[in-house]
Amino acid sequence: MNFSTKLSALALMAGAMMTLSAQAATQENVYDFANNNLGLEVATPADWEDATKGVISGMEIRQGDVVLTSVDGAKVNRMWRTNGGVQYLQVGGKLIITADEGRAITSVTFDVQNYKFYLEAQEGNGSLDDVNYAWTGNATSITFDNENAANEYSTQSLLLAMTVVTDDANSDTYSPDEDSYVDCANIAEFLMLEVGTAAKLTLNNAQVNGTYWGGTFIEDATAAVQVNASITVNRNDLLNGVIYLKRGQDDFDEEHIIPTADNDAKTSLDEVIITPNATLVPTLVGIDELADNSNMSKLVKVDNVIITKPSRFYFITASDGENIQLIDQMNVGGYDLEAFIDKKVTVTGVFTWNMMRWAIFPTSVAESQDTGLTDLTEDTAASSDVYTITGINLGQAEINSLPAGFYIVNGKKLIKR
Repeated sequence: MNFSTKLSALALMAGAMMTLSAQAATQENVYDFANNNLGLEVATPADWEDATKGVISGMEIRQGDVVLTSVDGAKVNRMWRTNGGVQYLQVGGKLIITADEGRAITSVTFDVQNYKFYLEAQEGNGSLDDVNYAWTGNATSITFDNENAANEYSTQSLLLAMTVVTDDANSDTYSPDEDSYVDCANIAEFLMLEVGTAAKLTLNNAQVNGTYWGGTFIEDATAAVQVNASITVNRNDLLNGVIYLKRGQDDFDEEHIIPTADNDAKTSLDEVIITPNATLVPTLVGIDELADNSNMSKLVKVDNVIITKPSRFYFITASDGENIQLIDQMNVGGYDLEAFIDKKVTVTGVFTWNMMRWAIFPTSVAESQDTGLTDLTEDTAASSDVYTITGINLGQAEINSLPAGFYIVNGKKLIKR
């Protein structure tokens, strides 16, 4: 073989190596949950009450050059075995997929049973075909979030397999970084952001006023917000640290506004210190000042109000006849509203708007020391409107013309004998 022949052979070999290198840049990483190719612990229906069996929440599960991290929803996420085989069982929560340094995720496909999710990530990541359960794009990390994550029955998901295709990162690869987040020193600053803005929110002794299927109510010294993100906290927790959230759409209508916070691709409690069983401090609010958007999601306390039950709902009523519903939406319990009907009480709870009316989700109800009813006399209503217990304004009614019963004047429940 002469010198030129050797050069040609070397050139061919180099070209072949370059071709192989180019081909190797694309990699397919298969999470075959049905066959448990990852060797994870698998739970069975007999382990349902044992929340430690088969749990994969919080684990960094590597396959090839990507890592899967599972975040809890309504229940812990776990490997699960039924008569139909093995599945990854997710009840709400999130799937976070992260590529190794220098790599980019270009597609993710799912083989699923009864799986409901949507992409929750920064703009520029890619697009999701939620009919065929396939995502395509160019990103270093993406997050899939189960829809209505707190409702375990409508979001129970059985994931059989997940295939993640990666390639070398390039100048178009999207990567969330600190610069894309607005720094917010408190909740009040966060609420000033435009809807959809990603923020790095500092929580300073932020108290968890309550949690329910629709979200979590968090309040600091500046304001309160309803957090719809997939975070696992409990009422009476105190939060200190940094959390990444997206300014959510203000809920309900123009007149009744509930500011919200939604999931961001980086939402987690990794940088938050949680102190449980803290003593929460409610804001003392008069009944006539309560029905206001400024009190939304706050832990409030109203003294010396009377609980009525004109139909199947419980109410307290302001002097202008505005009914505020009491509803045990957070399943706090520990009290029986039926026992407090027509009694003067002190109510503590989260103030919000519930479907069609102002509401308090109580955390405690206690009978006031002064439980007596005042007689409704001509002097009582001489210059005040009289309301029925259902909120009907009778105006400055003639007392003598009213039938015996209970009435509300100036926010107080009175009795006509």
